[in-house]
Amino acid sequence: MVKNGGFYHLYCSDKQGKLKMKLTGYCMRFIIKLLILLGIGYCFTASYLFAQRLNCDVQVDIPRLEANDRDDLAEFQRKLTDYMNNTRWSESNQDIVINCNVNIIIQTVTNRGSEKIYLAQFLIGSPSGENFYDQAWEFTYFPAQSFETFRTAFDPLLDLVDFYAYLVIAGEIDTYELFAGSPFYDRCQEIANRGQLSNYGTGWKNRLDEVLIITDGDHVPLREAKFYYYEGLYFVERDPNPEYARQFATGVVDRLGRVANKRPNSRALKRFFDAHYQEFCKLFQFDQDRSNIDTMIDINSLHADVYRECTPGDVTRRR
Repeated sequence: MVKNGGFYHLYCSDKQGKLKMKLTGYCMRFIIKLLILLGIGYCFTASYLFAQRLNCDVQVDIPRLEANDRDDLAEFQRKLTDYMNNTRWSESNQDIVINCNVNIIIQTVTNRGSEKIYLAQFLIGSPSGENFYDQAWEFTYFPAQSFETFRTAFDPLLDLVDFYAYLVIAGEIDTYELFAGSPFYDRCQEIANRGQLSNYGTGWKNRLDEVLIITDGDHVPLREAKFYYYEGLYFVERDPNPEYARQFATGVVDRLGRVANKRPNSRALKRFFDAHYQEFCKLFQFDQDRSNIDTMIDINSLHADVYRECTPGDVTRRR
């Protein structure tokens, strides 16, 4: 929904296929927005709208382990895949599925008392570029272990998986509704705080810092930019509207510039640039000058050559 000249424009976007929503053929997002606009339905919240399921492709690599340790992990990939894809990450009647890829590289296994301690790397990525790489994951696992969704004690295996699942969901949902990812970022902080106090504290301070960076005041414009970015693409590709497309394109660049000026070395900003720099020319094709392009060259010089190829007004890029 975009307010322009005193009226609201309603549209239904699937975020380039990233998110799918079913409600007997209608778009729930518009219905809720319309209810809010009319002063009805304030009981609806982001947590109601955005209950998530994941569709993750999980790959586990165990190149250096001995044969008996490999045998212990025979069902690990299947169990973790089932856990990630069958967990309901928030409660709702809506069927929203977020795709992701998970790669786990288990490097070593050592004995600590009666426990086997695994050291692994964890990589996760999603369509909108919520990509994270963790190099210091310590966890315990035994072949008969069940992967329970509801747990009372900290679990160094499943709590890290939960942490990154919520981190990816938060970033994805921020592209669908402004700041709708906040409840999921809160969950990440809760898990990271528990992790620091556990017997498996390695890496949890860094993970908490990652969430705090994403959600701090300096990065609020970045979260807004993610949302405006996909709205702008909608008005370029799905329902071409030069005026709206220009408004969103300028909104994206302005907000990215604010973050770059305050936090030029931001990991979160770099992650967004790396995920989307090849698509920005498409976003700018209804622009009437090169001001947005010039700003992108200035704030993201690493990809300047790509931005220099952008041509404002080049509607042929949509074909």
